[in-house]
Amino acid sequence: MAFSDFPPLQSFALLGGISFVLLYWILWRTPLHKLPYPPGPPERNLISGNISDLSASRPWLVWEEWGKKYGNVLHFRVFNKHTIILNSYEDCVELLEKRSNIYSDRPKIPILDLMGWTSFDAAFMPYGPQWRYHRRLFQQYFKSEKSVSYQPVQTKKVNDFLYGLLNTPEDFIKHYRTLSAAIIMSLVYDHDVAPKNDFFVEIVENALGRLSAAAIPGASLLNAFPILRFTPSWFPGANFKRKAIEARELNYQMRDLPLASVEARMKKERVDCLAADMLENCQSQDQYTEIASVIVTAYIGGAETTVSTTGTFFHAMALFPDIQAKAQQEIDSIIGSDHLISFDDRPSLPYSEALYRELHRWKPVAPVGIAHAASSDDVYKGYYIPKGATVIPNIWAITHDPIKYPNPDMFEPNRFLLKSGELNEKDDEVISTVFGFGRRICPGRHLASGTVWLAIATVLQNFMISKKRDSNGAEIPIIGEYTDGLVCHPQPFECSIAPRTSSASKIILGSVRTK
Repeated sequence: MAFSDFPPLQSFALLGGISFVLLYWILWRTPLHKLPYPPGPPERNLISGNISDLSASRPWLVWEEWGKKYGNVLHFRVFNKHTIILNSYEDCVELLEKRSNIYSDRPKIPILDLMGWTSFDAAFMPYGPQWRYHRRLFQQYFKSEKSVSYQPVQTKKVNDFLYGLLNTPEDFIKHYRTLSAAIIMSLVYDHDVAPKNDFFVEIVENALGRLSAAAIPGASLLNAFPILRFTPSWFPGANFKRKAIEARELNYQMRDLPLASVEARMKKERVDCLAADMLENCQSQDQYTEIASVIVTAYIGGAETTVSTTGTFFHAMALFPDIQAKAQQEIDSIIGSDHLISFDDRPSLPYSEALYRELHRWKPVAPVGIAHAASSDDVYKGYYIPKGATVIPNIWAITHDPIKYPNPDMFEPNRFLLKSGELNEKDDEVISTVFGFGRRICPGRHLASGTVWLAIATVLQNFMISKKRDSNGAEIPIIGEYTDGLVCHPQPFECSIAPRTSSASKIILGSVRTK
């Protein structure tokens, strides 16, 4: 049927409807102030935009390549959702820190909302009164001065970690995963983690595995089509919803069960931990729920990121024996081997500190960080950033900038040292990058930094890490693959770990016996 075949009234209505849709489309796509969006790949489809350009696997590498072609501030669109990628440290500071009044919100990620993360985890929670309440508690318990008081617990658990490496070095992955969980669980719940199959730890690891797979942009069709959340879970193709509901139940177990255990113990005995301290001041059920959320978020944020960096340490030391030897030479000459390294030794070991920083730069824990959102329209470098746009710091691109870090794929701690051997000014840039920006910077960064540094320094002092050899004496190669997701870990690999000296075994055994 041709347009002329419609009656006049229907023709007018149809023409008006088409005009309205076209006008809405033009206005919707036209930036305010007549300014363009930042440059980016051309839109392949008038309706869906760049949806076919998205990668659910390692998107940070795609964005890094786009940056070489279009610049460090990128834009792409998926339907009516705009995303801004920041590939440089300077742009992240300018927007996420200096304009934090605009860029402190989080984007609405439907899959995470369906999984329950946005209701209790401050890392994903929208900017507002609930987030500010959580943040105050975090600041109270994890600020720099307060974190110093946790060093005895960190030292004790690191000593246990060294003891595990001494007795069963082949289980080193299990040992460093247990280390991070043991410190946080002890501090927040006064819970001693079982060497393996700990109930609480398994819940958290299961929940985080599901989170990491879902949080990467482009990983879920639901994020592009939010209306799909109303699809019945029994409907064909709605497997995403069934998995999200399972994850939500798991998340609430992770949040509620450990705190309930602390509460039950408090009725019988004195419990010394952060959860007990918060519960003593709890005055309502709503406050109880918020406390449970803050506490489990502290565990989530500290445990998973610490695991990733410590895993990268073992990976790097097995691959680069000359760097390991140089760090050990520094430790031997300054500290010696008659006692274990302590937190007080950190300022006197610049090469070990440089090695710690290079771990974060070489394989950043979260290559794309956690996305921010613009809470109002903004203009930057002559480009328009609309309200509600997702703003993502590409941590990988920043830490692999070949201008600032020549040969960025090489593991080289010397890039953080002056010719005099002192640390250079690049510390602030790398460390602040991996821990986040502005009001959303990780509040537990001081605790996490101390744990990782003490672990790697004491391992370097007492153990030699090398590639494992087969029955013929040939080295077994390490492929060096990493997992894909919000937080990345080295894929399981084998290496040889042995005490450097007989005194190493003695001081480790002595530290465990006297604890």
